[in-house]
This record gives sequence, structure tokens and C-alpha cells, in this order.
Amino acid sequence: MRSGRDDRADGCRPVVAITGAASGIGRACVELFVDRGHDVVAVDVDDDGLAALEIRTDICRVVGDVADEATNDAMVGALGDRRLDVLVLNAGIGGTRPLAAPDAVSRLDRILAVNVRGVALGLRAALPALGPGSAVVVTASVAGLAADQGTWAYNASKAAVVNLVRAAALDLAPRGIRVNAVAPGLTRSTLTSGQDVAALAGRIPLGRLAEAREQAEVIGFLASTAASYVTGVTIPCDGGLGAATGLLPFEPRLSG
Repeated sequence: MRSGRDDRADGCRPVVAITGAASGIGRACVELFVDRGHDVVAVDVDDDGLAALEIRTDICRVVGDVADEATNDAMVGALGDRRLDVLVLNAGIGGTRPLAAPDAVSRLDRILAVNVRGVALGLRAALPALGPGSAVVVTASVAGLAADQGTWAYNASKAAVVNLVRAAALDLAPRGIRVNAVAPGLTRSTLTSGQDVAALAGRIPLGRLAEAREQAEVIGFLASTAASYVTGVTIPCDGGLGAATGLLPFEPRLSG
């Protein structure tokens, strides 16, 4: 048996559905849960990215926009009559426009549609397949716990996700379903590939960006039986970014 594997009591392979699965943290989650012996339903709007998930043959791919009910229904429909052990609602977008820009509100609508509506639709669609012992993990962000200049729409969406997780955890606790979130900090991805990584890393106490697998490991913990008494929380995984006031620069990281 592989280390970290979560086998079900009935001997069946556990099943996880992951949105935003084609890249970044979502792809790292696919890899992690496959390693743990799960069958995976991978959802993403990126058809080519999903097609590249050739990790194992027990991955079911659903191409679609999580802001559409039909995509979430297709995700659950891919389960057949199988129970859903873990639901990872990871899909999200950024791209805030300046408040005075002509397209600021239309962009806000799109960000909220994916980042908040997509979470609500995914959770709602999955409810019939979830049961006692099932776990839901949502990808929030440190941007939902504080704010930065020029990201007001993204900040608003992720703050909504944090409180949605709290409320959903309370509503689903009587059914034995846990709902939690991870709040990633700066993570190596396509979103950071064109930025000054050294400058970004200089703001982080641990002195580097996170790897996507590190975020996936926190998601895996929240989904596992090791977190069986944890619900309604958002765990930052940010290298210490949220621990600082931001008023003073960090000293260079010590070597050795």
C-alpha cells in the first residue's frame, strides 16, 4: 500500500472530482490523488490541458466552464452511481480591471461567476453524491484574507469564497460532510511565469514562491482522514506572507 493512500472501508477505490484540473494547483492535485489511489474526475475549460493529463487511465475528463450549471452536472454525471469521497473546487481566474475602466464591472461579473458562482454550483451539484465522511476543499487565496493594490475584484471574490466555506461547513456538518479551504500565497504557475520572481520572493519570509505540489499537499491533508475533525477553516499556505505587517522589508534569507 502506498504511503498516504486513503482506502475506503468498503474496499472500493475512493473518487475525487477536481475543477481547474488542467494546470497549476489543480494538476498537482490530480497527480497527488492519483498517487493516493483515487479515481479522478478532472474538470477544466482547457480541452488541450485536460488531454495532456495522461497520468493514468482512471481519469475521467470533463471539458467545460464551472460557471455553467451544465459543466457541474456533467462532473457529477461522470460518477455514475459512485459516491464522491472528495470534491476539490479549485477553478479560478484573476484579471481585475481598474475600477474606472469601461469593462471593470463586466470583468468583475466574470471573476465572480468563476470564483464564487462556480464554487456554489459545484457544491450544489455534488450534494447528492456526497455523504458522511466526504470532504470538500476549496481553493481560496491569501487575497481573500487581505488586499493588494489593483486587485479589488479578485480580492472580493476570494473573500466571498472564505465565508462561503464557513457557511457551507455549518450547513453540511449535520450530514457528516466537511468543508474547508486552502489560501495559497504566491505559487509558481502560468500566472507568475512572466513576473519578476526574485522580486516577488523577496516579499516572502521563506524567500521563495510555493510549488503547486506544496499547495496540493495541504488540500490533500484537508481531504484526508487525518483532518477528520477539521471543518469550516481556511488554511493559509503562503510562506509566512500573512504573518507580516508589510511595513518593513525582510532581511535577506540566511543560508545554511
